Amino acid sequence: MKDERSVKRGVSRYAAPKYLATEPVRRRVLGAALNIVAYVVMIGVAASTIGPFVIMLSVALTERVSTITFPMKIIPDPFSLANFILLLNSTMALRWLFNSAYVATIATLGGVITSTMAGYAFARGEFVGKILLFSLFLGILIMPNEALIVPQFVVLSRLGLVNTYTALIGPWFASIFGTFFMRQQYLSIPRDYDDAAIIDGANLWQIYAIVLLPQLKPAIVTLGILRFMGNWNAFLYPMIVTSRAHLRTLPVGLGTVARAGGDAGLDMAGAALGFIPTFLVFVIGQKYIIQGVSLSGVKG
Repeated sequence: MKDERSVKRGVSRYAAPKYLATEPVRRRVLGAALNIVAYVVMIGVAASTIGPFVIMLSVALTERVSTITFPMKIIPDPFSLANFILLLNSTMALRWLFNSAYVATIATLGGVITSTMAGYAFARGEFVGKILLFSLFLGILIMPNEALIVPQFVVLSRLGLVNTYTALIGPWFASIFGTFFMRQQYLSIPRDYDDAAIIDGANLWQIYAIVLLPQLKPAIVTLGILRFMGNWNAFLYPMIVTSRAHLRTLPVGLGTVARAGGDAGLDMAGAALGFIPTFLVFVIGQKYIIQGVSLSGVKG
């Protein structure tokens, strides 16, 4: 009996305290509470981000909405395309939509091509003044675009290019940000690829087009989407270089048809018409944006 008591005393002496036994439970409860808080915060952020677009579409698809009142119905009642029909019939929205698509597409293609070439030159080329020239590029990149509009307008005016598609597209054929972005992508690729291609007899153009560009597809698509969205949504520059209605882009054209009395349904229909194309482009290429941005700035 004495031995059994001593054994029980020894076991109880070295047994874990009760508060230690409940520690894993407390950790699980705390972890679950933190997860709940995180989900609530993310849902709130998502709602505050998506909410305005839902309201925009709801008002645009509701007939006879002169003002927006709260609380409002999320589901249009009655559902109608009357605002879009009125917008297309009473304005040059189709022409402006074509202008935006044409200008954004051509400017994006040109900007991406020149950016891949210039980035390749700065990443792989060796020429006099390379560091100085790239430093000047970075200096210009710091300047806001608004500060460059007046010099650009003066040059275009003296060349007689105001109120032309050339004025809308030309300045965006070169992109300093695109050059910097692509240079960082080229620097992330080992030079062993270049050396192997040179041994096989490839020249600089073949290395650029066949060896390196295929490896930078996510970055190229990312740059293209960012450039397209920027060109599509541009307002100040197209407004300054165009004064003729048939040459205006969609954001500028919609900005000129604002009515004194206000028509929320028509305004939201115009906003939706400008938003939907960029939204579709972003949704289609979002995986490339994530890949391209995650790989940028690895070296250099």
